[in-house]
Amino acid sequence: MEYVDCGSAEVTERRDRTAQGYPRFRCRSCGRGFNERSSGVLNRAQYPSDVIALVVLWRLRYRLTLRDLTEMFLIRGIVFSHEVVRAWEAKLAPLLT
Repeated sequence: MEYVDCGSAEVTERRDRTAQGYPRFRCRSCGRGFNERSSGVLNRAQYPSDVIALVVLWRLRYRLTLRDLTEMFLIRGIVFSHEVVRAWEAKLAPLLT
């Protein structure tokens, strides 16, 4: 794995994981820590990337309303607001098109 900021390939994996379960890494060259989401648009997102991608894909593909999506995932035990769906769509729609 290569660290995005400095481009170094000298990376070690740390024992601990992020709150979402992603492995953590540390660059030996610059000493900074990162994970696999650090360089992406979903870096600070509270939910896993696959859930966010699924919500946005369903929103774009099936033209579901924001509130319909929140209800569908509420049944599955994943709670978020319709405004979060709007923010995810704004971030990911340009990347998906």
